[in-house]
Amino acid sequence: MDRQGVAGRLALAFIHSRLTPLLMLAAPLVGLFAVVALPREEEPQIVVPMIDVFVTMPGASATEVEQRVTRPLEKLL
Repeated sequence: MDRQGVAGRLALAFIHSRLTPLLMLAAPLVGLFAVVALPREEEPQIVVPMIDVFVTMPGASATEVEQRVTRPLEKLL
């Protein structure tokens, strides 16, 4: 009776396959190609928030907190 399960059968298939070394060689080559081929910006425009404010208002909905607390605080800051 075979007690290996799906994972065991899959592992045995890869262990005995002639394709496994080829896949192991191809994976880093594809990664290297991706690093070389993907375009990159020299100076990317990254927006970093200057300040983070966390406000709690127990029992209020998200919309109510936004209207009563968040918007007035944003105007002050």
